[in-house]
Amino acid sequence: MLGYLYQVRFALYMLLKNDNLEAQISIEKFDDVSFETSGTPYELIQLKHHTNKVGSLSNKSVDLWRTLKVWIDMINSDKTLLETTYFVIITTAQVNEGTAAFKINKNEYSEAYSILEETAKNSTNQENKSFYQSFLSMDEKEIKNLLSHIRIVSSAPDIVDVLEDIKKTLKYSCPFEYLDTVTERVEGWWFKEVIKALKSDDAVIMSQRQLQFKVREISQQYDEDNLPIDFGELDPIDEKDLDSKDRLFLEQLRLIKTSSATLSIALSDYYRASMQRSSWIRQGLLYADELESYERRLKDSWERAFAIMQDNLQEYGNATDSEKEKEGRKLYSHVSNSDIRIRDKCYESYVMHGTYHIMANSLTVGWHIDFIKKLEHLLEGTCCE
Repeated sequence: MLGYLYQVRFALYMLLKNDNLEAQISIEKFDDVSFETSGTPYELIQLKHHTNKVGSLSNKSVDLWRTLKVWIDMINSDKTLLETTYFVIITTAQVNEGTAAFKINKNEYSEAYSILEETAKNSTNQENKSFYQSFLSMDEKEIKNLLSHIRIVSSAPDIVDVLEDIKKTLKYSCPFEYLDTVTERVEGWWFKEVIKALKSDDAVIMSQRQLQFKVREISQQYDEDNLPIDFGELDPIDEKDLDSKDRLFLEQLRLIKTSSATLSIALSDYYRASMQRSSWIRQGLLYADELESYERRLKDSWERAFAIMQDNLQEYGNATDSEKEKEGRKLYSHVSNSDIRIRDKCYESYVMHGTYHIMANSLTVGWHIDFIKKLEHLLEGTCCE
């Protein structure tokens, strides 16, 4: 299982480090991981993860021979791969001096071939038997050509250490105190993208340019004038999922006879804003009294609009219930169409809408002209302004 997770995490690291903005990466398409352009792979990568970091890419290594078998089969199906493609082994194991793998890294391909040929002919390792046969059945010139296109990265960071390397790559994208959080969010998003790609017909995940854009988008949420959004997408919830004490904002809307669709949207906004505010507090992302200051700004805007509603109702003389409800809906529409942000670049609308509903839940604001008189008994004796 760690091997599969390693593929996904290491693929993220490789794409982060790639200097080609148009480089596209895929997992389990051509190989464990591959880089491609226009559907043609130019780098095929086999990843080998060893949990105890013990072992080496020896001449009889199953990792080495199984990988050679995979690549030989691919070449037999498409000879042009030897003209356009590099073949890469990334392993947490070591490469010892004098081995075939060592010779490949030294560009001593004839010597590497001789070692591999001797091993394939004389080894009694039954696990590698089919791999040896495949190697020996291939033309020597083609095998040597393949060897000249192989790159071996040994003693690679394991699944834990590569996460630290990812952090080092991301460290200049955000304030240092948020590096762990940004890394978690980038990797969480990355795993979702990998799953989508593996379920699709084309297993390409994305280009380096797309990854760069997403990293920048996530990192910028931790700027001083912004906040991260965690609940932009959330499954629908039902009123019964809320505690009874958290339903007063819905009664506020029912006083002005809003539609069931409006109630449903309000329910979602209230729940998401409540979760979001709690998340910001837990992460220590808000300044001292920032929520209180934000609510004061919202209340100030509401008070101005509420005063206008009072003036409008006075024109009716003795306003009927229907007229009060109508003016309440106008007030709610006016407030809903405003754009008051907790921080300048935190533009997600549910933050404002949901915060208004949180305030409405405590009768700090309301939409019906008589909202306090009609609903204060539901607060069970709690005093409200």
